[in-house]
Amino acid sequence: MKNSFTQSMAWLHTWSGLIIGWLLFVIFVGGTIACFDAELDRWTRPGVPAQVPAQANLDAVMQRLEREDPSAHVWYLYAPHSRYPAIKAGGWDVGREFTTHSYDPRSGDKLPDSAGGDFFFTLHYDLHAGTIGMYLVGLAGMMMLLAMVTGVIIHRRIFKDFFTFRPRAGGQRAWLDGHNLTGVLGLPFHLMIAYTGVAIFVSSYMLAGLHLVYKGDIEAFFDELAPHPHREEMHQPVPQRAPLAPMLADARERLGGEPWLISVEHPDDASTVVSVGLDHSRHVAWNHRTAYYDGITGELMAEGPEPGAAYHTYQFLGGLHMAQFGAGSLYRWLYFLLGLAGCVMLASGLQVWLEKRGKRVAEASALSGYGLVKVLNLGVVAGMPLASAAMLWANRLIPMDLAGRASWEIRAFCAVWILATLWAMLRVRTPARAWRELFAATALLLCGLPVLNLLTTSDRHLGVTLANGDWAMAAVDLTALALGVLFGVAAWRAGRATAPARQRASALRTLEEAQ
Repeated sequence: MKNSFTQSMAWLHTWSGLIIGWLLFVIFVGGTIACFDAELDRWTRPGVPAQVPAQANLDAVMQRLEREDPSAHVWYLYAPHSRYPAIKAGGWDVGREFTTHSYDPRSGDKLPDSAGGDFFFTLHYDLHAGTIGMYLVGLAGMMMLLAMVTGVIIHRRIFKDFFTFRPRAGGQRAWLDGHNLTGVLGLPFHLMIAYTGVAIFVSSYMLAGLHLVYKGDIEAFFDELAPHPHREEMHQPVPQRAPLAPMLADARERLGGEPWLISVEHPDDASTVVSVGLDHSRHVAWNHRTAYYDGITGELMAEGPEPGAAYHTYQFLGGLHMAQFGAGSLYRWLYFLLGLAGCVMLASGLQVWLEKRGKRVAEASALSGYGLVKVLNLGVVAGMPLASAAMLWANRLIPMDLAGRASWEIRAFCAVWILATLWAMLRVRTPARAWRELFAATALLLCGLPVLNLLTTSDRHLGVTLANGDWAMAAVDLTALALGVLFGVAAWRAGRATAPARQRASALRTLEEAQ
C-alpha cells in the first residue's frame, strides 16, 4: 500500500509539473523580474528624474487628464516615490483596459512610453490575456501547490538532497540534483508564493459565496468589505476643481503616512470625489487607509475605516506576495534570488522528464509527442530569457518619440521568442546544440546591454550611476552582466555536451545504414 501510494504521488507530481510547467516558468520569470518593476520602469525611461522633487505637480497632470481623458469613470494618479520619482496616471472605465502613462513630476509633461516593468508584472498575474489569463495563472498556482505537496511526499531524502549536487555527473543525474536542490532550497518561499498568489484573486476563483450571499453583486460585496463614500452622478459639469495639494497635506497629517494613490471618481461631473490613500512600503499588509474629499470644495467627506480581521489577513497575504514592504531593497533581492531558484527548479524538472524518456526514444521528429515536448522546452526555457533581453535592447534602440513605442517593445519580445522557438524546432535532433546557441545569444545580449546603455544614454549608464551612487539604476546593468555570465557558463556546459551527442547521432546513423 505504501509503495502504491508513493508511486501514485510520483505520477501526480510528474504530470502536474509537466502539464503546467512551461506556463509556471513564464509566470515565475515575469514575477522574478517584477520584483524590481519600478526600477526597471525608471531604467527604460531616461527622462525620469533621479530624486523625488520637494513638490510634485499633480495638478498639472490632472489638467492633462481633463483634456485627454475627460470621459473616464475614474482617474488614478500615483505620486512619485523613492523607487520611481515620476508621476504615473491614467483613466479607467468599464470595459476598457486600464493603462497608465508617466509624467515629469515638476512640469507635468508626458514622458516617453515604455513597456518597462509593468509588462512583466502584468505577464506575471494574467499573461496579458485579461480574465482568461488570470484564471490560467490561478490554475497554474493550484497545480504548483499540488506538485510541491506530492514532491515532498516522494522525496524521502529531502534533507540529504539539499546537500547533493553533482554537475559533473551530466545528463539526468545532474538535472535531477539541480531540481532537488533548488526545490528544497526555496520550498517555503515557493509554497508561500503559490498560496498567496491564488489567495489574492480568491473572490474571482471562488464565487459560490458571492452568488449565495450577494446574489452575484460584486459591488455590494466590496462595499461591505471596504466601505467608502459613493455619490450618484448629478449629470452637471464641474464648476471648479479644488487643488490637490491641500488635500494631500491634510491626508498626510490625518492618516499619519505619505500619500501615494489619488483617485478622482466621476471627474467630469459635479459629484466628483477625490480619495487619497497611503503607500504600501511601511507595512507587509497593503495599507488601504484612505481619506475622501469633495472634489469641488476640497472639504473632507469621510475617513476610511480600519479593515476587519478577515480583510486585514487578506491584505497581509497580498502584501507578502508582492514584496513592496521595507524601506530598502533587501526583501526584493531575496524574492528575486528565490524566484531565480524557482525558475531553475522548473526548468530542471522539465529537463528531467525529457532525459528520463530520452532513453526510450532513439530519435524524435519535431512533430512527434516527445519531439514537441523538446521543442516547447527549448522554446520556453531558453527562448523567454532571450526575448526578455531583446526587449531591453529594443527599448534603447527604438526612437523615444516613436508613436506606440511600448507596443513596439512588446512586438520585439514576441518576435524574438517566436524565432527562438522556430530555431528550437530546426535543432530538435541536436538539442544540446540548440541549448548552447540560444544560451550564448542570451549571454551576448545581456553582457552587451551595459555597453548599449553607454552608447545610447547620457545619464543612465554605469559611468554616471556608479559615480552618483545611484545603485538602483546601476543594479540593472550589473544584474544583466551577472546573468549574462551565468548564461555564458550554461552555454559552455551545453557545448561540452554537444560532442558526445554528435557522436551518438553519428553512431545511430551508421547503425541504420548497416541495417
